[in-house]
Amino acid sequence: MYRGQRMANMLMDKERSDIELLTADRSAWYSIQSDMLSAEVASKFYMSFFDTASEQFLGYSTAVSNSLCLQMYYALASTFLSIFMTKTNINGFLNRGGMFLFSREQMKDFLDIPDDWIKADKMILDLGAGDGGVTSVLNEFYAKVHVTEMSKVMQWRLQQKGFTVIPADTWANTHHKYNLVTALNLLDRHFNPSLLLSELHKKTTESNCLLMIAVVLPVRQYVEFNPSSRSTRADSAIGVKGRTFEEHANSLVKDVFEPAGFELVRWTRVPYLCEGDINRAFYKLDDAVFLLRPVGNPPSVSTTQQTFSNVPTEEL
Repeated sequence: MYRGQRMANMLMDKERSDIELLTADRSAWYSIQSDMLSAEVASKFYMSFFDTASEQFLGYSTAVSNSLCLQMYYALASTFLSIFMTKTNINGFLNRGGMFLFSREQMKDFLDIPDDWIKADKMILDLGAGDGGVTSVLNEFYAKVHVTEMSKVMQWRLQQKGFTVIPADTWANTHHKYNLVTALNLLDRHFNPSLLLSELHKKTTESNCLLMIAVVLPVRQYVEFNPSSRSTRADSAIGVKGRTFEEHANSLVKDVFEPAGFELVRWTRVPYLCEGDINRAFYKLDDAVFLLRPVGNPPSVSTTQQTFSNVPTEEL
């Protein structure tokens, strides 16, 4: 009797949560308060919009969330697998927790890709590609896709999708030249953000290409895969200032990207959506996506190290 009442209450709470999520003002997911930004950063903001592909993802996510049998299976399997697997590996093994960052049309507009674009001779490097869901959208414009991923299970998923997996510790020193390098929601999950930015500058300079980097704001660092430690704390802090989305976006450009040798081309705000579970139809974080151009010479990694001050938080 008690269990039945508890389940009924949980389903009622979920229904209320789903209604609130699905009726939210979606235009607010893409807008900013420009008066909280510097004039230069504000002038380079590109407004994105909710579209059909975004709606389709939410519909799929809601259907998955409402499948009680499937969610019970996920819950039981996750409990067992957590004994010897990380959360990322569990999601990869169960093929759950799909992410949505942008649609084909949103990406085409943001990158200003012309209608006569020829993808056959284009190559992209996508760092920290996860299960390849977001990478698949990039694959619409770049025929040759190289990816890195620390999770062995996710590497398997990426290979299933036909992407070339290259070692996560040697990508910066390969001979490959790319048309675009991406690091989507990796900076705040990397064990050494200063090292990552230095390597990104090196590779984009060698390739004479742009860097597209996405960061969930406000910044909260959390490391699942650290080659030298079991700690979830990064070896160096992302030196952002402020508290709000806009303050962190402004600080990332001025205090992180520019000192690392990058110039802002344009940036946008999009919701980082995650497939729902038994508690919610979907999950959403606020993502800033920056398109950067390498300029000059970045400082050495040692001079960009800062005292760690951000509080790690659990990953999405």
